[in-house]
Order: sequence, then structure tokens, then C-alpha cells
Amino acid sequence: MARTVRRQSGRRRPSPRRAARRTAQRRGGPRRGADPGATKTAVFRAAADAFSRRGFEGVAVDDIAAAAGVNKAMIYYHFDDKLSLYREVVCEMLRDAGATVTAIADRPQPAADKLTEFIAAFVALADTRPYFPPLMMREIAEGAPHLDAGALTLMRAVFTAFGRILAEGQQTGAFRPVHPVLAYMTVLGPLMLNAARERAGARPGRGELPMFVHVPHADLTRHMQAVALRMLQKD
Repeated sequence: MARTVRRQSGRRRPSPRRAARRTAQRRGGPRRGADPGATKTAVFRAAADAFSRRGFEGVAVDDIAAAAGVNKAMIYYHFDDKLSLYREVVCEMLRDAGATVTAIADRPQPAADKLTEFIAAFVALADTRPYFPPLMMREIAEGAPHLDAGALTLMRAVFTAFGRILAEGQQTGAFRPVHPVLAYMTVLGPLMLNAARERAGARPGRGELPMFVHVPHADLTRHMQAVALRMLQKD
């Protein structure tokens, strides 16, 4: 008897995702009639909203499951753990952003036109993912403790595309010399901050406060394009 107990206690416990997959397989996969893709999307959206509002540490897997309307086991069916889900929320946006701005940098047009398109693209990307700016601002402010090498590589791709546009403008004489990091922060910083301002202004009773008034994103885009071009204009 004692020998059997020792053998059982020495077994490695399966990961939550593996256990969830085994459970789903025993039951014939996800709930009959359910669309696995729709379930994964619901989990992703619930997690993105929760992480953007309360940060990684402030969100439990149970919270995500409740918001998505799924059993917690289905989260582990699609994602290894909470951290992998969080990173996928971050990386999904960064993959799209990197591909979009790299395509802009590759276009055969003047650097000034590429810069204005870069800004417009970021406003549009944030419009489709309003959770992303506040989530990333919190993550960066905390020292980016939850981002792995893959996420950082995707971030670098966005910065690299911006740097290429800047360097091209400087080489052709369209832009004045400026440190690429400072230019990058000047362009993206206000866009991120405005998204956080909009989140704060959406709370009840704040709509009449001057700092929370609605600013159309078309106006925001034109303003930041003008700011960026003036910043880089040669004396």
C-alpha cells in the first residue's frame, strides 16, 4: 500500500492546459454546437478588456471566464496559462502594427507622406483595439515585467519601421537631424495618452470636465501629423 502511494505521489501533475484538453477530449472536444474559434475570440476579448482595466496582477482566470461566458477549462484549452493569454493580447496588436507600419515604410513615396500615414495607421489600430494603449502604458510603467523576447522583438519591428522613415527623410534633406527615440516618443506618446484620457473620461459624470471633452479622431490625426512634420522641419 505504501509503495503504491509513493508511486502515485511521484507522478508529475499535468499542466492546466493539458488537463483541460484531456477533459475536452473525453467529452468530445468543446461543448457540442459551440464554435471553438468563437470561444477563443470571446476569451481573448474578455481578457484584453480586463487586463487593460486592472493590469495583469489584478485579473484572475475566473474573472476572464465569467466575462467571456465560458468554463474556466476552456481558457486552458486555448492558452497555456494566464501569462500566455496576456502575451497573446499584447502580441496580436504588435504583429498587426508591425506589419502595417513596415508596409508603409516600404512604399516608394516621400518620407513626409510615410510619416503622416504612420500616424494615421496607429490611430486606426488603436480605434479597433481601445484596450491596447492603457494596457501598454501600465505594462511599460511597471518595467514591462510580463513581456518576453517575442513581444519585445515585435515592439522593435514597429520602432525599426519608424526609424527607417525618419532616416530616409534625413538622408533626402526633408527632415532635420533628431534622435529617433525622442521623435518616436513625441509621435506615439500623445496618442497613447489620449487613449488613456478617453478611458478616464468615459466614467459617469466626467464628460463635462474640460480635460475629458470629446476630440474626434480625425482631428487628433491631423493635429499629430502637423506636430510631427513641424518637429522634423528643417530650420
